[in-house]
Formats: sequence, C-alpha cells, structure tokens
Amino acid sequence: MQKVAKAARCPVVIISRPCTTCWKLFSNIVFGTDFSKASDYAYMFAYQLAREVGAKLHLFHACSINTHESGQIMGQTEIEGRIERAKEEMQKRYVSKMNGYDNYSLEVREGIPYVEILKFAREKTGDLIVMAHHTREIDPEKALLGSTVEQVVLRSACPVASVNHRDKVAEA
Repeated sequence: MQKVAKAARCPVVIISRPCTTCWKLFSNIVFGTDFSKASDYAYMFAYQLAREVGAKLHLFHACSINTHESGQIMGQTEIEGRIERAKEEMQKRYVSKMNGYDNYSLEVREGIPYVEILKFAREKTGDLIVMAHHTREIDPEKALLGSTVEQVVLRSACPVASVNHRDKVAEA
C-alpha cells in the first residue's frame, strides 16, 4: 500500500475489506482535513468528485485535545474555542471555494483524529473517505502514508482515497 500510494501520480483508492458501495456512484463523500497544504489538494479532489457525481460532501476535522506536557489538561472553554476556530477555517478554506455548491455538511469534533473520522463516516453512511496522503511539506515521492490515513485505511468500512500529488488535481 505504501509503495503504490507513494509512486502513484493520481489519487489512490484503497479498499481494505469487502465493499458493497464500491461499484456504484458515491452518494456520501467524507473529506478529512488537518488544514495542511496537502489537505487542500485532497479537498479539491473530493469537491470535484462530489460535484461531478452529485454526492453530498461532508467536510470533517477532528481537534486533537492531547497535550504533550504531562498533567496538563485542556479546559472546556479552550476546546470549544478550538472547535469554533476550526469551523471558521473550514468556511474560509473550503466552503468559500464551492461556487454555489450547497450539497455539503461541515463538522468539527474533539478527539483522536482517526477514531473521530471513522465514527463520522459511519454516521453519515460514507461511501468514500478522502484524505491527504501525507501532511508534512515534503516531496510526495519520499512521503509515507501519515499515521492517521493508515489507521483510517485499516479500519474503514468504505474505500479511502489517498491524494498525494497536487499536479494531478486541477483547480476548480
């Protein structure tokens, strides 16, 4: 999976278990973002696909509330502030580029990103999850799948599209 996703010059759809929705058009596409530049390219792929097939596009972000300093706990006010800032960022970064497309939903949750995206995809009856192949600003040829994408691929009940090359996703 790593070798194919790294070498591919197009989005790679990974199907890790039997899939009942794979052979029909998608109706619910879940796009998971961490607001990286790589995620912006994954968004363009998800948006263009949703628009082309008439699917609902579910924009999703999980705010990780883990702190690196032991003993430090994030307060509820700070968590709620992060969630609101993430919603604003999604509006600015993605919704503003939809050119009148209104078949979408926007959701931000707190928790472990891969767990939350999988729960969200189940709730929305997602047929496809779209994520960036990697999120660090490095050459896609050298990048490995990010741990969040790997965990989603391994546990997802639907296909996962890994987008790794911006040059293969045309701007809308």
